[in-house]
Formats: sequence, C-alpha cells, structure tokens
Amino acid sequence: LQIQENETCRLCQQRVYPMECLVADKQNFHKSCFRCHHCGSQLSLGNYASLHGKIYCKPHFKQLFKSKGNYDEGFGHKQHKELWYSKDQCSSVGNI
Repeated sequence: LQIQENETCRLCQQRVYPMECLVADKQNFHKSCFRCHHCGSQLSLGNYASLHGKIYCKPHFKQLFKSKGNYDEGFGHKQHKELWYSKDQCSSVGNI
C-alpha cells in the first residue's frame, strides 16, 4: 500500500486521509462527500453510477435515463446528434 501525500477529494478539494478515502472512477472522495449529485444521498462503492464526472445513486441514474430515453438529455447535456448537426452545418457553409 502506497500512501500519497497530496490526495484530495474530488468534490470538496480537501485532503483525504487513507482511513476516510473512497476511490471511485479513479478519483478520491471522502466517505462523507461520496453522495448522489441528484438527491444528495450517501453512496457506497456498490450502489453508485457515474456519468460525465458526476456520481448518482442507481435509482436516480435510471430515472434520469428513462426521463428522456438517453444519457445526454436526461442528465442535462446536449444530445450527440445535435452536436453532429452543428458540425455538419459549419462544414457545409465552408464548402459553398
């Protein structure tokens, strides 16, 4: 076990000591900071899901996906097809 001196919590940016550290998605968290982005409930390594760098409890992860039917809109991001459409418009304008 190798202890690094500069480990900080991804959420609060404070130092994380080994006894209070959770590592999820290659990021360090305090146990008390490891909470659902949507509802704030305390999470554990066995009951979370993550997307776009945010962590969620599994019920809200599923609920947000089902609300729009895709991972982008349900979680407040633009759909990939909209990003592709805007890129296509830019490239077609340059070809005129």
